[in-house]
Amino acid sequence: MASPTASVGGGAAGGGVGTGTVTMCTDSGTDYQTTEYNQGSVYLSQKSRRVVCASSAYARGATGNGIQVAVIDTGVDADHSDINANMVAFTSGSDVVNSDNDASDDEGHGSHVAGIIAAEKNDSGMHGVAYDADIYAFKAFNASGVAPAGATGSAYGLVEAIGAIDIINNSWGSDADCSSASECRTTIGTTMYDNWEDVSQLSTPKISVFAAGNEGTDQPSAQCQTMAYNSDISAVSVCVVAISYSTLGKDNGYLATFSNKCGKASSYCIAAPGDRIYSLTDSGSYTFASGTSMAAPFVSGGLAVVMQEFSSLTPAQVVSRLLTTANDSGEYSQTSIYGHGLMNLNAATTAIANLQTINGSNLLDDPSTSYNDLVNNSFTSSAAFSNALNNALAGQTMEVYDSFDRANFDVAVNSFFTSGSYTSQNTIENHMARLQPKSKQTTKEKNLYGSFTVEVDGNNIESSMFQSAGNFLALGYNQSTNSFENAVDPLSNFFNDSNFGNNYLVNPYFNTGSGQDYFMSFNNNGSFGFDSFTTADGNDLGLAFNLNPLSSSDEGMKNAGDLQLVFGANYEQNKFLNSTSSGVFATGDLSNTNFTGIKYKKNLGDDFTFVGSGFAGYTYIDKAANSYIDNSTPLLTSSFTLGLAKANFIKKNQRIGFFINQPQRVEKGSINLRLPTSSDRDRTVTYSNLNVDLEPDARQINYDIVFNKTITESSNLSANLTHVQNGDHSNSSKNQNFISLFYKKNF
Repeated sequence: MASPTASVGGGAAGGGVGTGTVTMCTDSGTDYQTTEYNQGSVYLSQKSRRVVCASSAYARGATGNGIQVAVIDTGVDADHSDINANMVAFTSGSDVVNSDNDASDDEGHGSHVAGIIAAEKNDSGMHGVAYDADIYAFKAFNASGVAPAGATGSAYGLVEAIGAIDIINNSWGSDADCSSASECRTTIGTTMYDNWEDVSQLSTPKISVFAAGNEGTDQPSAQCQTMAYNSDISAVSVCVVAISYSTLGKDNGYLATFSNKCGKASSYCIAAPGDRIYSLTDSGSYTFASGTSMAAPFVSGGLAVVMQEFSSLTPAQVVSRLLTTANDSGEYSQTSIYGHGLMNLNAATTAIANLQTINGSNLLDDPSTSYNDLVNNSFTSSAAFSNALNNALAGQTMEVYDSFDRANFDVAVNSFFTSGSYTSQNTIENHMARLQPKSKQTTKEKNLYGSFTVEVDGNNIESSMFQSAGNFLALGYNQSTNSFENAVDPLSNFFNDSNFGNNYLVNPYFNTGSGQDYFMSFNNNGSFGFDSFTTADGNDLGLAFNLNPLSSSDEGMKNAGDLQLVFGANYEQNKFLNSTSSGVFATGDLSNTNFTGIKYKKNLGDDFTFVGSGFAGYTYIDKAANSYIDNSTPLLTSSFTLGLAKANFIKKNQRIGFFINQPQRVEKGSINLRLPTSSDRDRTVTYSNLNVDLEPDARQINYDIVFNKTITESSNLSANLTHVQNGDHSNSSKNQNFISLFYKKNF
């Protein structure tokens, strides 16, 4: 039986033994591929950190920061300028060999290993794979690189007592075979076995990384073989083989001739660079060294990078993620040699499966917790408050989780939100929707419409079209991405004598979905209105009661004008103020708005008519279960219109109108977003509250000049000049100017 005494040391550099094709990873994050990054070349022809795509992880912010790595070895030169800032002060009893507290290196092996893990990124020498990680040094090997009996087990006992340590690097092992848990326990030493098992079963286990050994055999070290016979150990342990690169550029990336294969530990094994690796010495300088001893710290550093990136993962999940994402293509598909393949830190720090939002419990592994794919979560805001919402969400992030192991990723909150707008593309389709005849028609009646719109500032043609009632033909041209004011539509049917200007006085709380409007009039004194329509999100209902205390049709009131008072309510299913939402941003089944308004029209004489309206409402948002929209205050909204029109302008049958309009705007109110922002290894998600004031930072004002000319009894021509200021209530919006022409003919 082999001695339980372990030893450290490098292996003779050599070429590869493989015959297949090696597929390299794509190493992005070029800003991090500095001189330091490229130091530590693998046989001078390849760069070791590039081989494992380390810079891709660095670009995501994963550098091992906050992760504690224990190095059980010959000690570490804690005064080396390239690692001293990342060294944790020697702990009590850290020198097991000499039974003191000074774990200084007197052989060089431990310093070289520690440098590969966490040498600083300081524009000097080289830097480690996890250059922001912290190093604990434990001296279990003497100046000859040999561990006295029981030394490694005692070191594991010291590591167990230090709760902060996350990962244990073991660039050493026993050259022996074992075929059962009990045999492996005897082979590697009972103290070592028992303490290794203990650290693997802590409430927060510590990850153990072992070198496969340098004998060039089909089976790895006894420590690696032990993983095959103890599930508690193997869940948080990794065996590492070394790849080599030829100086001649041949057989690049194959198993180094000195490296043992993964063998019976293949389920827990991974490959990493181990040939001619540049790192620290115990005398303040640098040197090259080869061996699985150099490959193991690559993996320890990689585990630290993944662990820092994903705070929600348990140690076992960190191990699983690193193994699962290894490059197993081509040559690396040979599991008996390479196990899971070549470590790939780009893949390990990227979402493995669908990203999802969390619903329900704040415990990632709670059976009652549910998840939604990102595409199922959205919020399209009303222009009444979209500006304020955009400003509040700028730079805000929240956590989402991949469906593989619930690894946590930060995404921009505003990526789920789409801004509403009072403007829309003035496309042919939009024209068709709004140019449908408003009056009753016989099946034989046909109408011809044509429109032409130019955005003055950009001098762009928006669209032109022709339409006939019933079966229509549309011809158009569209080359602009600019927007045209749609909330105030001068091209609608308001040019009739009785309706001129009335489209500016519409109730802003009645939505414009598909459905029916029903009104019941009470002589000239008032009316009751009912508006019902179905949307993709549900059924909406609007109710309004209009009172006409003044009516020019009443005798004695002809000089007072027409006054209409409006009272009503609007009920919206799964939305509010015509916003739409789904998933974790959904609102409840029934939000309601109570509103009041006034409409006034007065003939001023000489064919002048004044029109005006004002509306205000309070919206109460219904809260949905498990929604990130946690609560809200009532939203006060307003809109107004003022206009002056003149008939018989210059000539008979010509009209001109001047209008000022403010579309619906939130004047006061807020919502509170309860967003997942962090998670820990206990799988607990922490939520943070974000209070959003929904009052926009500006006020949109529209200025319109409208001209209409009746050409014949069956045709008329209209022209409109529109100026939009602070579009969508945003002070960053560019003012817009539009000219529109509209022709209609009945035949």
